[in-house]
Amino acid sequence: MIFVKRGLSSKSSMFVLAAIASMAGSLIAASASANEIEEVTAVSSLFEDQDSIGQVTSVSQLSDVQPTDWAFQALQSLVERYGCIAGYPDGTFRGNRAATRYEMAAALNACLDNINDKFATKEDLEAVKALQEEFQAELATLRGRVDGLEARTATLEAQQFSTTTKLKGEAVIATGFVVDSESDDIAGQQLVSNAFGVASNTTAVPAPLINGVNGDDAEDDDRVFVGQRVRLNLLSSFNGQDRLKVRLQSRNVPRLDSQSCGTDLCRLGFDGANGTNVTLDELNYLFKPSDDLTIKVAPIGGGFGDDVDNFNPLKSSGTGALSRFFRRNPVIHRNSGDTTISAVWEATDDIELGLIYAADEADNPIADNDTVGGFASGLFGGTMEGLAQLKFTPNSKLKLGAQYAFRRLEGNDVNLTNSTADAPTNLGGDSSTLQPFGDVDTIAHNFGLNVEFQPSDRFIFAGWAGLTLASAEDNVTTALGTGLGIAPNNANAGSEVKLINWAANFIFPDLFAEGNRGSISVGQAPYIIDGGDLGVSDGQDPNFMVEAQYQFKVSKYIKVSPGVIVAINANNTSQNDPIFIPVLRTTFKF
Repeated sequence: MIFVKRGLSSKSSMFVLAAIASMAGSLIAASASANEIEEVTAVSSLFEDQDSIGQVTSVSQLSDVQPTDWAFQALQSLVERYGCIAGYPDGTFRGNRAATRYEMAAALNACLDNINDKFATKEDLEAVKALQEEFQAELATLRGRVDGLEARTATLEAQQFSTTTKLKGEAVIATGFVVDSESDDIAGQQLVSNAFGVASNTTAVPAPLINGVNGDDAEDDDRVFVGQRVRLNLLSSFNGQDRLKVRLQSRNVPRLDSQSCGTDLCRLGFDGANGTNVTLDELNYLFKPSDDLTIKVAPIGGGFGDDVDNFNPLKSSGTGALSRFFRRNPVIHRNSGDTTISAVWEATDDIELGLIYAADEADNPIADNDTVGGFASGLFGGTMEGLAQLKFTPNSKLKLGAQYAFRRLEGNDVNLTNSTADAPTNLGGDSSTLQPFGDVDTIAHNFGLNVEFQPSDRFIFAGWAGLTLASAEDNVTTALGTGLGIAPNNANAGSEVKLINWAANFIFPDLFAEGNRGSISVGQAPYIIDGGDLGVSDGQDPNFMVEAQYQFKVSKYIKVSPGVIVAINANNTSQNDPIFIPVLRTTFKF
């Protein structure tokens, strides 16, 4: 108990209010019992004289109290937190006035009454005590669970990989085999060999060895293959509006291309081989300067399809289409491994614009002999590509897209179809639909249209069409070469070709069971419809591609996708029977 003598002067009132504030805070913090509250005698009437005014609600209402006063915080707490201080009619507190013990008792009682009204009454405390006794066992159990969670949280914080980085992984295991026709192609040789070798096509590509046996004699070789691809993605964020991605990869899935299958129409969407070596496959940093603008810089592993909408639920290489061609429009389906800089702007809720620039040799500033215009390589020389895509979403069920891509390709890098097409029957030498003018510099203008339409939860249609206009460039275009009168070293300089492609994907989510998916895809891989001076389109038969797939969702982390890829009129000739490639792909995510 605090005693204050009658007639104390100077700072006595300040001492009183400080003591009251301290006692009130202690009572609240300790959850004062009813007995402690009842011990104070109610003498508040002695504190309410004719000079008193009503309750004040803010210490600023007291004109003679300053923040520099030694008891300012105590008074502020009593006024604004506990509401138990009254002032004088003139708006003063008179902190230097002497206080009697009666006045102190009255002030203390007023504070305790307010505390009872605002925090807990005697009945409240008794009810809490009864509940504590009734649920004592449950409270003990809950306390134990909380203690356990705190211990586990402490362990996780001590052993976590990183506070800013998450690890996500994917493992793909695939098996399949190639079934070819028994008929011969126009060169008198079988078209398709097993998955690890090649049967010659109509070009002058020598047949490599298949397990030590020449491709032309590999009729009885094992055509079954098993491959794997493992990816580890390290995703970091530093402010919640950015992402640093580092992807490590190891894969050994046979590349069923023109060298191993006789045509690039066999290409799987997840192929590639580097043995058991682990490589840095992708490195990029994405950030948002504003809510409607996303910038991404990818020094390694950049690709058009990673930065803009693909208008196709089958775009994923791990869980999407089995065929490389049916993943996305070749206009935006370019090989990864390049340096890209992209910007995606959400102009409105319905319209999105994406711009991407790509350079094949951004890390190599050394000039090459065959670059277009004689420029060096680096970020702006040599092979470069640019894409502009406009996306329009009129409603939640429909998405429309239009693309234009410009490509300036050096002779060694020319690939007009991003390895989704094959060689025409009458294009000799090392030329193909990928390189219609041979190994020379090429300029290509690419146009694409896309649609994704989902009229119901159980059906999605995704399709596209693409047009490519390509022309051969003169390799000798430098000022020095022109001044010396050097003739062009490209016999096809100035020649032009036109290529088209299209695809239609019919997708059935939750087919037969929730989480499963069925799909049927049909289309035409890029082929030359107008060969100009080359005449490569004369007498060609259009190719056709078909894929059927059903995906089982074994669990949240495992999906199994059996399916078959069919290539018709490979190498654009009807003399080749259809090629069937059954594939079983199992994908694990963690």
